[in-house]
Amino acid sequence: MGLRTICDHILDIAQNAVDSGTKNAELKIQEKRGYSFSFSVLDWGKGIPSELLETVLDPFYTEKRKKVKFGLGLPMLKFAAETTGGRFNICSKSGAGTEITASFLLSSVDCQPVGDIPSTLFAVITMSDDVDWTVERVLDEDGYTFSSSQFREALGNDCFTFPVKMKIILEILQEAEISLGGLSNVY
Repeated sequence: MGLRTICDHILDIAQNAVDSGTKNAELKIQEKRGYSFSFSVLDWGKGIPSELLETVLDPFYTEKRKKVKFGLGLPMLKFAAETTGGRFNICSKSGAGTEITASFLLSSVDCQPVGDIPSTLFAVITMSDDVDWTVERVLDEDGYTFSSSQFREALGNDCFTFPVKMKIILEILQEAEISLGGLSNVY
């Protein structure tokens, strides 16, 4: 997995939230154009026991069942954020969920490109029918909020699996980003 953009990190952390067994999750993205970019992912899944909080930042630790046992997502996110002069934080309680927050200074020569936000949001809300996502996106002083349940209500329960409806959702997300003055570095 190449985490080349900040959006790649968002997808990785969102997948961790889905894997936690949560039924609801929140993604918040705040950006000050040319200055800073931050995001947080909050879930109410199984959480991480306090004694393992430092361990999850070890690149050779994973809870996933696979032959090669390493989990680079959190350590790479921490490194990527802090390398720019930004911050990384993880708060978790066993049985109560986890919140991951990362901020990046966009002016740093070490900052990764942000990436394609609408496609990332689309991937997040369609990665699991079992999780209801609430997404808040703020760029400078403007923003938008939506939830996957709103798309289901408007387009039907098959909106994340029916190609025509999926295309409509992606177009809505792209238009929302354009309305903020975003997408200039993607399209």
